[in-house]
Amino acid sequence: MMGIKELAEYVGVKPQTIRNKISLGTFPIPTKKIGRLLKWDRRDVDRYLDKLPRVN
Repeated sequence: MMGIKELAEYVGVKPQTIRNKISLGTFPIPTKKIGRLLKWDRRDVDRYLDKLPRVN
């Protein structure tokens, strides 16, 4: 499970960008809530990234 800072670094965006998209309901990767913390399963993140078009 990844925290928001780890996820941001992994996908190459700032943590605030992720927070903003979650608030807007537009963040495409499933979020799991553990207590008050938001966490992401690396498998869900990798599945999402695999679906993105490749840039050459």
